[in-house]
Amino acid sequence: MSLRTLSFTPSIKGLFQKPTDMVKSVCSVLDFKRNPESATRDIITRSDKELGGFSTVNFEIDPEEKVGHFHGYLSLDLPKDNPEIHRSGYAMFRTMELPESWFSGKQYWDWSQYSSLVMRVKGDRRKYLVNLQANTPLVTDLFQHRLFLNHPGQWETVVIPLDDFVMTNWGIIQDGSEINKSEIKTFGIGLLDKQYGPYSLKVDWVKVMTGAEVDKEAKKSRGSLSVCTPEQELKEEEEIEYEQTHPGSAMGGNAPKEPKLTLF
Repeated sequence: MSLRTLSFTPSIKGLFQKPTDMVKSVCSVLDFKRNPESATRDIITRSDKELGGFSTVNFEIDPEEKVGHFHGYLSLDLPKDNPEIHRSGYAMFRTMELPESWFSGKQYWDWSQYSSLVMRVKGDRRKYLVNLQANTPLVTDLFQHRLFLNHPGQWETVVIPLDDFVMTNWGIIQDGSEINKSEIKTFGIGLLDKQYGPYSLKVDWVKVMTGAEVDKEAKKSRGSLSVCTPEQELKEEEEIEYEQTHPGSAMGGNAPKEPKLTLF
């Protein structure tokens, strides 16, 4: 039984909280070169195969570059023996939730002192989505943002402000919902761009940073800095608006009546 169960958590937890000025300006989420074994051990992969689809998903350490490699083949084919499946074509990976503590119960990442999610990646021209799961009433809530790559095929550092993530539920945007940065459960990246074919995304590291550290890391990086521009944000909003009104698109469509029988 944890202290959370005994209703002691809030008062006792406050005794051990670090003052704001003691919080690190950079926090590592995943680092595949420094901690390849522990990083990959904490990764979960999923695809439409769980419901009879045909997409493949893999995540392992690339033997040459020593980085995490998310890759496979996306298929939109539907299982012939199950007419209740109406949509298919997704693959994703995410971190496992932090283990519960006997002292405080459920544990979360506290990113309240950080402004941006920063990652060093090398991808292709597919449309990936960065997914953050926070502590919300519904387990199907996700905070999402497009992973914009300015230089496909090259290493680049991508910066996404945490406040720019949009809350969705089964692909439908939930207006007015802000991410609770103090209770982050998982980080992940998914692909559901409704395009047949192979996909490949390599990940060196993922961190959360303050504004000053973002510029410092960009200068050290061998790749160039990618920041979501106003033009990209407008394009993303237009794509989301289109996808929400066209069932079967990457992020949108009406909420399915039977989510377990719908692959997306």
